[in-house]
Amino acid sequence: MVRLFVGLDIPDLVIHDLAPARGGVEGAHWQRDNQLHMTLAFIGDVSVKTAREIEDALSRIRFEPFQLSLHGVGLFGKPRHPKALWAGVQDKKPLQHLHEKVIASLDRIDVDVERRKYKPHVTLARFRRGAQARVGDWLTNNEILHTRSVEVGNFVLFSSERTSEGSYYRHEAVYSATGMDVIHESDLPEYAGNSWPAFGAV
Repeated sequence: MVRLFVGLDIPDLVIHDLAPARGGVEGAHWQRDNQLHMTLAFIGDVSVKTAREIEDALSRIRFEPFQLSLHGVGLFGKPRHPKALWAGVQDKKPLQHLHEKVIASLDRIDVDVERRKYKPHVTLARFRRGAQARVGDWLTNNEILHTRSVEVGNFVLFSSERTSEGSYYRHEAVYSATGMDVIHESDLPEYAGNSWPAFGAV
């Protein structure tokens, strides 16, 4: 079995812009650079055979490249009992459109995906279950967070593995907007972390 989700990489220049917001809350477990991503659809545990079918289905998706910037912050959970802190998105419509394309492609091969209302975001920190924390000042100080705009020209099929140091994400395949290029991580022996250009700076 392999645990899968579809998402976008976060490029180094955006990670740099997020730096001021990644700290300042006691008890928060801040995501490492190579853990930062934006989920388009969570799939969960599937067989290796189904994973190959998913790879093939996603390769048929076509979309227009679009501009994306992160804007503002928020939390999941309650202010005194937060579950996660996140950065939001300036323009959600292109992401919503791509999300719907991903869902439709997986529906065609009868793959179940998480069906909660889609809220594009980048998780910055997580908290242990039941943890108490004060996040009011953090929310106020970072409400004007705004990153540089980047062009989204492809998306990624990730696998996820839980470790003692948090989740480890592997790129199973990278898909271009035109559907012309499907690249597997095994084809990229020198690939490391967020160096793959899933976004282009503008």
